Amino acid sequence: MRSLRWLLLAAILVISVGLFGIYRNQRTASRGRQRAVPAALPVGTLGNAIDYEWAQSADGKPAVKIMAKNSTLKDNGRTELEEIELRIYMKDAKHYDRVRSPKAEFSTSDNKLFAPGVAEITLGVPTEGEPLKALTTIQAAGVNFDSQTGEAGTPEAVSFTFEGGSGTCVGATYNPESHELHLQSAVVLNLKGKTAKSLPMRVEAGELTYSEVNSVVQLGPWSKLTRGETTMSGGAATVHLKEDADSKKHLDWVEAAQMVGHDKRPGRELDFSAPVAQIRYTEDGDIEKLNGAGGAQLVTRGNGAATTMQGQQVDLFFNTQTGDSVLSSAVAKGKARIESKPTPDPKGRTGDTKILQSETLDLKMKPDGKDLDRVVTNTAATVEFVPATNDRHRRILKSSDMDIRYGPKNTVEAFHASNAVTETYPSVDEKKRRPSLAVSRTSSRVLDAVFGEDSEVKAMKQSGDFRYEQGTRKARATNGTLDNAKDLMTLEGGARVSDDSGSTAADFIEIRQESGDFEARGHVATTRLPEKRKTGDVTAGSDMLDKEEPTQGLANRVTSTNRNQKMHYIGEAVLWQASNRIQADRIDIDRETKSLTALEHVISQFQDKKKVASVKESAQPVMTVVRAQKMVYTDKDRQAVYSGGVAFRRTNMSVDSATLAAFLNDEKSEAESRIHHAIADGQVSILKILPTRRRMGRSEHAEYYTEEGRIALTGGEPTLEDTVRGNSKGEKITYYTDDDRLIIDGAPGKQVRTLLHKKKR
Repeated sequence: MRSLRWLLLAAILVISVGLFGIYRNQRTASRGRQRAVPAALPVGTLGNAIDYEWAQSADGKPAVKIMAKNSTLKDNGRTELEEIELRIYMKDAKHYDRVRSPKAEFSTSDNKLFAPGVAEITLGVPTEGEPLKALTTIQAAGVNFDSQTGEAGTPEAVSFTFEGGSGTCVGATYNPESHELHLQSAVVLNLKGKTAKSLPMRVEAGELTYSEVNSVVQLGPWSKLTRGETTMSGGAATVHLKEDADSKKHLDWVEAAQMVGHDKRPGRELDFSAPVAQIRYTEDGDIEKLNGAGGAQLVTRGNGAATTMQGQQVDLFFNTQTGDSVLSSAVAKGKARIESKPTPDPKGRTGDTKILQSETLDLKMKPDGKDLDRVVTNTAATVEFVPATNDRHRRILKSSDMDIRYGPKNTVEAFHASNAVTETYPSVDEKKRRPSLAVSRTSSRVLDAVFGEDSEVKAMKQSGDFRYEQGTRKARATNGTLDNAKDLMTLEGGARVSDDSGSTAADFIEIRQESGDFEARGHVATTRLPEKRKTGDVTAGSDMLDKEEPTQGLANRVTSTNRNQKMHYIGEAVLWQASNRIQADRIDIDRETKSLTALEHVISQFQDKKKVASVKESAQPVMTVVRAQKMVYTDKDRQAVYSGGVAFRRTNMSVDSATLAAFLNDEKSEAESRIHHAIADGQVSILKILPTRRRMGRSEHAEYYTEEGRIALTGGEPTLEDTVRGNSKGEKITYYTDDDRLIIDGAPGKQVRTLLHKKKR
């Protein structure tokens, strides 16, 4: 820019000094000398001068000097000069600007000088010795100069060289009053780098206006800046210059309209566009910051992905430490959006497309500027994972802030979010297998996730008030962890899972995502709701625990498989419905076979149905309690088989045996007891205690019918001890618990023995 300014300034000085010097000398010479009449001059010529020189000084120092090979004064008021050289000295008188032109023509009528040929202008020529640096030179043809206003210009081609580079244009003007230089068309500036390692820059524009006072260059109506593989082009642009410590001006920043930028290097390609853009440069000419406003867009194509960043405002920051501008980070504000789309992999391993939206997005690049390293949001954000294949899930995550870290090929490697809410949609393949499969949703205060190379979630941990929902299946806990490789969800701290069949709460729960199977550990509590009957099914059930009522459960550990069809309660296990309960070290429920198994320290308890209210009704409920080491219940025959030493207890009656089979009443039965009858085997002893008597029966086999109160003893020489009627023995002894009836049967050839107690007088 400085070279162009000097071009016009030099032209002004050449014309003004040359015009007045030559004209005045000619007039003085013609008036002051009395010579013989010279030879006749050509028609139209008033005078000639050969080897003309003229100089002027100021404050004792040279100011201006003009030299011309020939000068001719025409009668039309014009003076023609040949091989003219003009020297305009600087204030120190040690340097001058030099103007050389083959021909020049001066008009006295309008005070204008015109050089039809090419004029050469050299700036800063030393008066002694050789120059220490390359001098600025300007070449222009058809230069016009107005000696009154000082304005100079040419419509012809202009070329110039200077220490910082070179340039060309077509048409140029300079106004000394406003200190403005105007290059009219086809402007090209080639700027050298400040150091040997710095890349040169090429500036192109339709026209250029330079304000020396403001150090501002206006480019328009179009502009283009090229530096290495980086180009910036657009509409009108404003270039701001800055003076360095050596009083040299260099590019500071550029503002342009409709800016479009492109940078292509091995392994990386970058495109930028914005209605309004600002570019800031270092003293070496490297881009250090680029700002786009009004709806800006950045597209980076790196190792395996194309990433598009959009926003009302986008700021790009570059690393210039290597002598080049390498994109290091970017910030998008106002409806900010980043979409990272992997390059298709012919092997079918294409990663998922990631779409991130927020009011503010902060993007960091890896050191080489080719791939994403990290994206951070400090405002509410949404990220969507769009699957590339039919076996992957579409995921949407919303949070108050996010921190996303990237691995090779722009794949998401790790993810952190606060106040997170997620949505995971069934894959296309899953929908084909299970059309009713619902969207799963989670929420938590903190979310941390690790991803695989295909952008699928490998593991995800959600901490603080975790919630999960998929259809009727729900879960909650302090912390929730998802292991996709194992298809496992882990809940810790106040964990609870539920669905339309019931709920489970525990300290720790592991759930298989696909099957719904789970394992709960630590203070496990379950609730199983009654099974829904199919339409038209009016058959009464006969589950050991009433299937019309919810079933509660406790254990140290519970496992569930086949969608709660198989349940295993382990360690201090208890199942109950109101007063009906089963207790054991382990309880297994199989709803498919309608069976229940209890192992070790088994205690089952059933409450009789309440009688019709009456005055005589006892307030104390009637309970049936059975203790054993094992119990197996099958619904098909409504039978519960106890083994391992059985203790059967009802009000005022106990039955002890090696095994006992209890047959349950139909749940619609009018009988009071849940047990219809019981069959005991192996060292059977039955004790009945009434207010007025005590009965003890012993045998190897016994049958008890609750509704009738009937007991039948057989096997092993049955005996009955009755404190009222005495002792009896027989092959079979039948008696009734609620009255005095007794039937003793003997085997053929054997005598029935009865020992009667005499009544006391």
